[in-house]
Amino acid sequence: MGFFDDLFGGGAEKAAADKNRQQYDNLQSQGSGLLTQGYNTGVTNLNSALGAYTPLSNLAQQYGKGTTMELNALGLNGASGNAAATAAFQNNPGYTGAINAGLDVINRRRAAGGMLNSGNADQDAQTFGQNLQNQQYNNWLSNLSGLNNNALSATAGTAQGQAGVYGDLAGLANNNATNQVNLLGQTTAGQVGANNLQAQGESAGAKNLLGLGTSLLGLGTGGGSTLGGSLFGSLGSLGSLFK
Repeated sequence: MGFFDDLFGGGAEKAAADKNRQQYDNLQSQGSGLLTQGYNTGVTNLNSALGAYTPLSNLAQQYGKGTTMELNALGLNGASGNAAATAAFQNNPGYTGAINAGLDVINRRRAAGGMLNSGNADQDAQTFGQNLQNQQYNNWLSNLSGLNNNALSATAGTAQGQAGVYGDLAGLANNNATNQVNLLGQTTAGQVGANNLQAQGESAGAKNLLGLGTSLLGLGTGGGSTLGGSLFGSLGSLGSLFK
């Protein structure tokens, strides 16, 4: 830009303002990119942490089968549930073996006394079977209750852990939004400052031009046309030195 552009048109301020605008544009672009990159990295890492709870969640589901079976055994899932619990209990390892072993002991004892085929032997066998079955059934229910407690513990651990991760994800998103807004506010304020700088330069240039015009008008009014022409010529020569 030439001397007169700077003096009368605010050229110097406009050039500085343009440079400032470019810097703020770069700040907005690069800063936003870095914030987005950081946010995406955080989301990826937190999702990995979230996935780490999958085995515990799967374990809770496995233990949950014991809870369902306990509800079946207690009759809370209707006749079909009760039938499923009975079948599961009777298929329990050791159920038949324990009864058969106990009956063998009774039969050997009765056979040794010559009472193998007596009514008392049948009654003893029946009583033994019922008592043993009740004992086994109570033990089976107790084991199911243990599975239920494990299911509750695993479920609670999963829920608590995942809730923490989701909270971190929400916090990360909130911080990213806040940082993006702050960055936009900074760059907007910078752009406004650049605009104001250019406006101030143009205003000062207009004032200089107005002042020069007033001076020349005064010279012309005073009959100094020759002086005015000389002044214009001098200014033209002077201006060429600054181009």
